[in-house]
Amino acid sequence: MPSDDLFAEARRQLTICNSCRYCAGYCPVWPALELQTDLERADLTHLANLCHDCGDCLSACMYAPPHEFAVDPPKAFTAVREDTYRRYTWPHRAPGRAGTGIAFAAVFLVLALLSLLFTRRPLVVARSAGDPYEILPHTQVLLAVGAPSVWALAVLGRAALGYWRDIHGPVTDLFRPRGWAATLTQAARLRHMTGGGAGCEVPGRRGFHLVLLYGFGLCVLSTTAAAYLQNVLGTQPPFGYLSIPVISGSAGGIAMIVGGTGLWLRGGGTGFLWALLVLAASGMLTLLLRETVAFGPLLLLHVAAVAVAFAISPYTKFTHWIFRLLSMHHDNLERRKG
Repeated sequence: MPSDDLFAEARRQLTICNSCRYCAGYCPVWPALELQTDLERADLTHLANLCHDCGDCLSACMYAPPHEFAVDPPKAFTAVREDTYRRYTWPHRAPGRAGTGIAFAAVFLVLALLSLLFTRRPLVVARSAGDPYEILPHTQVLLAVGAPSVWALAVLGRAALGYWRDIHGPVTDLFRPRGWAATLTQAARLRHMTGGGAGCEVPGRRGFHLVLLYGFGLCVLSTTAAAYLQNVLGTQPPFGYLSIPVISGSAGGIAMIVGGTGLWLRGGGTGFLWALLVLAASGMLTLLLRETVAFGPLLLLHVAAVAVAFAISPYTKFTHWIFRLLSMHHDNLERRKG
């Protein structure tokens, strides 16, 4: 559906919702809608990203299909969110699953060639069990992971600023502490995915989402701790099994596999989710088999998965957390005004 048509349809449906107001207590979308008298594109974008797609409103709606009004807010909001992802990221084209697989294979081959170039042996076995820098030098690992990470941060930062200006206005409000405590608490609990109290219409979705979220956070903690041990304290890998990087990375990897698989089975099989699952599984296998001949290939596989996941993240549904977080913060600021 063309962009103008999908916003016109969303405006039509929400005008009916604003007259009905049966869902007023379900989630923040409906009180925020009541404050609007003339729904502009920025308002519709904000409301669509404030929605957590629990589906409770549709299950309770008396005007849902097959009623002639055909009110289906989750479907309308999904279309507007997809427009958001395209409109605020640059470049606007998102890779599909096939593109993700090709990128992954290409990065793996490049890393394998770099390893061969610096070690003079194909798929070399580390002399010191679990030492990644005998497989691929530190500088090359940093470049392989750092370059796509910096690119992703730049693209996502640009998207966030553009989105905030459109739905709220002053960028300075982003750096004021008011409202952030409530926003971050709601985000950490996925509070708005509980809808009207019945919970998400897809069984287990909120729980798996939380498991994946906190698993990802633990993996970030693991990487940060490893960087601190190496660059500040001078402790070189491989780290002990009871070290902070290994414990947090192991817990995070298991959580990502459980949460990602749960979401995949519930219809969330996106290219980015596939990349996260490969990232988590390869990381766990790299740890478990770091004293075997499989360590080298698995390490290259893991580094390739990390690089691809970060590189494609701005062009996948991964960006939803930025727009959703900013819409929640805007909503909390508006509530404080009221």
